[in-house]
Amino acid sequence: MQEEIIKKHFDAANAITISQMYLNSFPDREAITPDNIKKYNPGHLGTSMGINFILANLNYYLNHKNFRSQLVIGTGHSGVSLLANLWLNGTLEKYYPNYQRNRHGLDSLIKDFGSKIRSEINPEYPETIYDGGELGYSLGVAYGYAINSDTDIVPCIIGDGEAETGTIASAWKLAKLLKTKSKVLPIINLNGLKMGSSSYLSTMDDEQLKMFFSNLGYQVIIVSSSDNVIDTIKIMQAALNETNKYLHPLIIFKASKGYTLSKYEGTTSVHKNPLQNADNDTKATIIKSLLSSYDLNIFDSAGNILPLFDNFKTIPSHNRQRRILEVTNDNDDIAEYLSKLLKENSGLIFSPDEIYSNKFEKCSPYAVEILNENLLQALYQGYIQAGNHGYYIAYEGFMPIISSMITQYYKYLKQKNATSNNETKNSLNYILTSTCWENTYSHQNPDFVNALLEKKDDYYNVVYPKDKYSAIKNLQEFHQTSDKINVMTISKRHSMSYPYTNNCIETIVDCENPELILSVTGDYMLDTAMQVVKNAPEKQIKVVYVTKPQILNINNQDALSTEEFSKYFNPNIPVIYLYCGYASTIKSLLFDRNISCHVMGYEDGISIFGNLNNNLVNNNISVDDILKICDKRIKVRSLRRDIIEK
Repeated sequence: MQEEIIKKHFDAANAITISQMYLNSFPDREAITPDNIKKYNPGHLGTSMGINFILANLNYYLNHKNFRSQLVIGTGHSGVSLLANLWLNGTLEKYYPNYQRNRHGLDSLIKDFGSKIRSEINPEYPETIYDGGELGYSLGVAYGYAINSDTDIVPCIIGDGEAETGTIASAWKLAKLLKTKSKVLPIINLNGLKMGSSSYLSTMDDEQLKMFFSNLGYQVIIVSSSDNVIDTIKIMQAALNETNKYLHPLIIFKASKGYTLSKYEGTTSVHKNPLQNADNDTKATIIKSLLSSYDLNIFDSAGNILPLFDNFKTIPSHNRQRRILEVTNDNDDIAEYLSKLLKENSGLIFSPDEIYSNKFEKCSPYAVEILNENLLQALYQGYIQAGNHGYYIAYEGFMPIISSMITQYYKYLKQKNATSNNETKNSLNYILTSTCWENTYSHQNPDFVNALLEKKDDYYNVVYPKDKYSAIKNLQEFHQTSDKINVMTISKRHSMSYPYTNNCIETIVDCENPELILSVTGDYMLDTAMQVVKNAPEKQIKVVYVTKPQILNINNQDALSTEEFSKYFNPNIPVIYLYCGYASTIKSLLFDRNISCHVMGYEDGISIFGNLNNNLVNNNISVDDILKICDKRIKVRSLRRDIIEK
C-alpha cells in the first residue's frame, strides 16, 4: 500500500532529522541517554517536519512517474530535513561514499551534521542549485531554470514566511509573464508561523487563498493535514497527480509548524530549537518521547537500508552542455556583437526594461525584460544553473538594488569550489551602462561593483573597457570563463577609440621623466585625462589606464606584484587617479601600496541636465578641476625636492 510506504519514509526522515540535530548517532530508543546528546544543536526543527512530509510524497511521486526533476527549496534553514531525504533516497551516498545507506553511514552523517556540514542548504548538498540562507529568490530561480532545460518538472518548496519577501511576491506573476520549457511546481509549506509571529498567508481561509493565487494564474490545490497521517498522504498523492492536468499548478500544504512533534506542534518555540534551554537529561527524555511516535525500522538485520526506500529515488536534471563559442568581427558595435553571440549560443539577456534605452535594441529578440532587478537576478541564476549562457544588462545606477544577491552568489561560488559534487556552470555576466556621467541625479549610483571589489579571491572580474573594441574583447573573455561573476561598466554614448592591448593595465601616454602620473579607470575618465594632457603641453604627464581595478589591491589573488606596479607608477612621482565611481573605492584598493595618490571620482554632486560636462563640473572632476590639482601636486613635489637637495 503506497500510503504505508510513504508514511514509513516520513517517519524515517523525521527520526533522522531529530537525530542530526540532537544526537551523536542513530538511536535505539532505549539507548537515548544524556551522553548521546550533542553539545551544539544546529538546524531549524519546526519547518523540517513539513518539508519531510512534502519530500516523502514528492519523491515517491517523481519516482513512480519517472520524471526528471530539479528541486529548489527556499527555506534555507531546512538543510537538516533535505539531508535526511538525500540520505534515504541514495543521492548523498552517490557523492559522499562515507554516507552510505547503512547504519554506519547514517551514524557518520548524524555525527558530522553541524560540525563538518553546515545546517543551511548550500552547494555541499548534492544537486542543489540554490543557497536559501537569504530568503526570497527560490521561485525566481526555479522559473529561470525551467526556461530552457531538459527537465520534466522543477518543484519549488516555499515557506509561508519566505512568501512575504518582495522577490517571491513578484515571482508569482511569472506564470503569466514567462514561457518555460519545463513545468514549475510551487509547493507552499504553510505552517502558519514565522520566527515569532503569524505569517500573512495564514490569515487567509481556503477560499481566499484560491482566489489570491488563481488571479495570478495558478490552479490551486490545498492539502490540509489531519491527525491521521495516512489520510493526509492520500490527499497529497491525489494533489500531486492532479498537477498533471495544469500548466501552472500550485499546491498549498497546510499543517502546523512542527507537524507531528506532539506538544511542540504549532508553537513559536519550535521554529529553531525548542530544547535550547533544557539540560541533557531533559533533552534525552524529550527526544525519546518524540521518537516514540515514529517507526524507526530503517535497516535490515545486516544493518543495510530496507529496499522499500528505493521507491523515493529520483532522476536528476541533465544540464545542457556548456558551449564556448566565439564570434569575432572587429567592425561590430557591442550590441551587434552581443546579438550574434546570443544567437550562436541560444542565450538570453535579462534586463529591467532598459534594452532600448541602453542602445542594445539589436539584442531585443533575446531579451527577458521585467521591471524588477531582484526577480531578474533570481531568473538569471536559475537560467545559468540549467547550463545556459546569458547576460544581465542594466543602468549602473540601479544595480546596487541586487548587491546583496550578488554577494550571496559569490558565497555560493566559494562553497561550490570547496566541493566536488557540482558541475561547472557558465559565469554570470553583467553589462552596466548609463553611468553617472551621462544620466540625471536620481539615476546615478556606481556602488554595485564595490560589493565585489572588496573581495580578495578570483571569483569575480570587474572591468572598465576604454572603448567599444576593448568592450568586445572583454565580452569574449567573459564568455569563456566559468563559475565567475563578470561585470563590465561602459558608457552607452561613448564614441572615442584607442589603440587596443589585452593588458589589464597599460600606459596610454608615456614620457621619459614624468612629473605627474594620471591613472584612469573608466572610458569618460580617459577622455578627460587626454584633454588634460592636451591642455597642459608644458607638463610631463604620463597616463596609465587600469581596466581591472582589483589588480591594485596587493592582497587580491590577481594583484600586480610590487615590481610590476612600479613599472606603471614610478616611485616618488605623484599620482592623480581619475575613477568613474567613488574615490573611496580606489583609495581602499591602494591602501597597502607605497604611493602618493590623490583620487578624484564621483561625489554625488547634484546634476540638473544629465550631460557629461555638467556632471563632471558638479562632481569636481572637470578638466579645469584636474589641472588645478595637477599644479598643486607638481608644486608640492618640487618643494620636497628642493628641501631634500638643501
